[in-house]
Amino acid sequence: MAYSTEFKRAVAAAAITRLNAGSRNLAAAAAWVSSHLGDAVYADRKQRAKAEMLLEYRKLILGAHNRKSGAARLAIARYHYDHCLNWVKEAGLKPEESARLLLDTLLKKR
Repeated sequence: MAYSTEFKRAVAAAAITRLNAGSRNLAAAAAWVSSHLGDAVYADRKQRAKAEMLLEYRKLILGAHNRKSGAARLAIARYHYDHCLNWVKEAGLKPEESARLLLDTLLKKR
C-alpha cells in the first residue's frame, strides 16, 4: 500500500515539530528530517530544497483552517499531522525518539 503525498508530508512535518520541541531550531530540524527521508518526499529535489519545502508545507498545514484553495488536501494533512503528534505524545517519547519513530514508520517497507 502506497502512502498519500499528504500523509508523507504530514509525518515529515510532525517530525520537524517534535525535533523543534527539543533542542533544534526549525531549520536544523527540517535539515535532519530531509536528510533521513531520502527520496520519500520531494524526490526530485536536493536536500536543502527539500528542507525548505517541508518547512513551507508545515506552515501550510498549521494554517490549514484559514485557507480556501486546497483546503480539503490540507485538512487531510492536518489530520495526519495532529494524529502523529498525539501518537508520540501518548507514548511519552522524547523529541529525537519520536522524530525517529515517525520517519521509521514512514520509511518502513511493506
